[in-house]
Order: sequence, then C-alpha cells, then structure tokens
Amino acid sequence: MPVSTRNCSIASIALLLLIGKGAKAQQPAPRSNTQEGQVNTTALLHPTPYGWHTDYLGPFRGTFDMSIGVKAWSNLLQLNNFVFSANVDLLPGLRARLGFRRKEGKQLLHLQTDEFYLEAFDNYHGRSVDGAISLRIGHVRYLHVPYPDAISIFDPVPGTLDQYSPVETDYRSVVLDGELASHSGFGFHWSGRLAGFTGHDSLTPTVMAAYAFYRSDLWHSWHFETRLGDLAVRNEPLGRAGQPGYDLYLGKQIGEFNVGLLYEHKQTEPDFTGIAVQFKPGSVTNVFGKYTIDYSRHPDGFTAQVPLLHFRFNEDRSAPLGAKLVGEIRAVRVRTIDAQGFTRNQYEHRLQTWGRTGDPGLICVVHSHPWYIQAEALVSPHTSLDSKWFHDRSGPGQYVQLVTYRFYSRG
Repeated sequence: MPVSTRNCSIASIALLLLIGKGAKAQQPAPRSNTQEGQVNTTALLHPTPYGWHTDYLGPFRGTFDMSIGVKAWSNLLQLNNFVFSANVDLLPGLRARLGFRRKEGKQLLHLQTDEFYLEAFDNYHGRSVDGAISLRIGHVRYLHVPYPDAISIFDPVPGTLDQYSPVETDYRSVVLDGELASHSGFGFHWSGRLAGFTGHDSLTPTVMAAYAFYRSDLWHSWHFETRLGDLAVRNEPLGRAGQPGYDLYLGKQIGEFNVGLLYEHKQTEPDFTGIAVQFKPGSVTNVFGKYTIDYSRHPDGFTAQVPLLHFRFNEDRSAPLGAKLVGEIRAVRVRTIDAQGFTRNQYEHRLQTWGRTGDPGLICVVHSHPWYIQAEALVSPHTSLDSKWFHDRSGPGQYVQLVTYRFYSRG
C-alpha cells in the first residue's frame, strides 16, 4: 500500500528524534571555525605546531572495507549496493582513494566507480588563521575541505542516476578546494573543477563555489553562519558554475541536540529552506553509524549498509611492551548519504598532529571510535512548511568516526 507524503515526513522526523536517545553528555568542544568541535572534543597530548602540516601516516598505510546494502519495509526486502573501497597514504601530502560498487542489474560482476582519485593536500595552523588546500584528480563525490561548517550539512549529495543511465553524477576530473579562515570568524572558501579526460569532454574550468563567510558562537548555546558570493547549485546536474547569492544559518543547542535553520537565496534557483539536527555519540547513534541506517523513498523503506570486512594496511591495534610514544595524529572520517540511502563517498580529515609521524620505522597504532550518525538535514526549494515543502525535500545525512593515530618507537 502506498504511503502518503505526510506519513513519510512524520517517519523522517520521528527518525531524527529517535536517534538522539541514548547519547551521552560530553565535555564542551574546543573553539573551532568549523563544526570540528562537535566531533573532536578532546585535545592530543601536545598542541599542533604552527605552520603547514600534512599529518602523514607513512607509506602505504590505510584501510580496506567491504559492505552490502539492505532495504526493508513492510512489503519489501532488497539486497543491493555491494561496495568495496580502500584509502592509502603514499607520500607526505599525497594519498589515494578507491571506491567501487556492483552496478545493479543482471550482470554479476559489472563494477562501477564511486570514487577514484589521487589527492595532494596540506593544512595550515596559525596563531590567528587556519587554512587547507586539496587537489584531487579523478572521480570525486565530496567537496568539504577543510572540515565542514554547519551550512555544509545541507549540501546536496551527488546522486545515483548513473546507476540507471549513462550520465555523470560525480565531480570530475580535477577538483581544487581551498579555504582560509581567521579565528575571528571571517574567511573565504573556493571550490572549482576542470572537466575532461573522459574522451568526450573538453578541458573546461568551472568555479563551483567562491564565497566569503562568517561563523560565530553566540551566547554559549547559539551558533550563526552566513555566506556571500557564488554558491554551489542544488539542482542537478551538480558541479556547474556557482550562482550569486547568500546563506543564513542559525542554530541552537537544545539538550543533547544541536538544531539549526537555513535560508538560502540565489540568483537562478528557488529560495531554499532547511532544518538540521546534530547528534552526539551514544548507544543508538552508534548503531545507526555502524550500519549507516537511514529512511529513504522511491520505494519507501529503511536502508542499511552492513559491514562485511575491514582490513588495515601497516597499522596495529596495540603497541608492544616498552614502546615509546613519539607522536599523534587526530582525524575524523566522514561519509554523506543521499535521499535514497546510498553512501558513495568517504573522506578523512586530518585535524591535529604533534611529534614524529609518517616514519615507516615507527609503529602506528590506531584507536578508532565507533561510527555514528552525526547530522540529519531536511532541505526544500520552498519557504512555507506545507505539503509541497515535504514532497520536494531532500534529506542528506552525515556519519562520522573519530580516529587517533599514535606512533611509537621501539625504545
């Protein structure tokens, strides 16, 4: 029996409220220009030194993952989305991401690329400004460099039309992202790409976003953000030239939740409004994170991505007796999910570092917190909260995992 739009909307809102239950209170997050402090709540043993740092793990250190998707409803049970991926550091400031899936259809081994790129990146930590730059060559589905701010939670996730027709839904072939942010809250963000190398595209440069921003915490429990400039388009196809406009975001901490409202105006698209809820890690949010659980439509159902295998390259779970700690790296892994429950990206933000890291002679011990659902958003091309708003909404979600790499010498 078909489910009404109103009932689907109620299910979405009920899901947002449910996953917040069971969360444990944490200490206040350190001040950050982005939303990093919502996830990274503790400092390393020593502060990050000033200057540029790539937070290098060491040659050929990384991970391999394999999973399969499930979609279930009262009259539905599907197995799909067989996915495998790998992330590996190659050189200081150079790493690779490989992500593939089985394309749905009759052919058993028809593989399709989710993400496939080589990335050169660097981070800057200063006394009054922070910055980051990333250059990726290949197929990209995640543009948030450095760690995303609150407005980014509402950003559209590249879709799945390429699963059913010969179209491109990722950002290719060369993607450059950069940001410079002062500790006062002001900053500038730029994102562009150079399409080509696919046999039928010309080398066409496109500025996807270029805007000034301001981010600030207000009265302890409030958070405000705004953007002004060329904003990324929301209507497909994504990756086109940004449009002049502005964003306004206001959020407030309410108990265990951070709730925020968005208003966006652009020159050539409808005005968008949205609501987002951010969660803290807890027993329920960890379950949602481990299996990437979400509600999706067309057809209606709950989706999950069940892990089958997780393998580490040149990384250990514990240090031998007598080993000496000589350095640390703090990172957050992020996945975003689209309205149909597809998770087709993963990105590891390197946040803090100190001491000796990256030396292949050191022992690299990885301490991984559980994945958890960190944010859910509803965004719609309407300004009135009515049936049209819910019918045309999209619901991007964000899942995160906090990781600490500890490097030991053998004594």
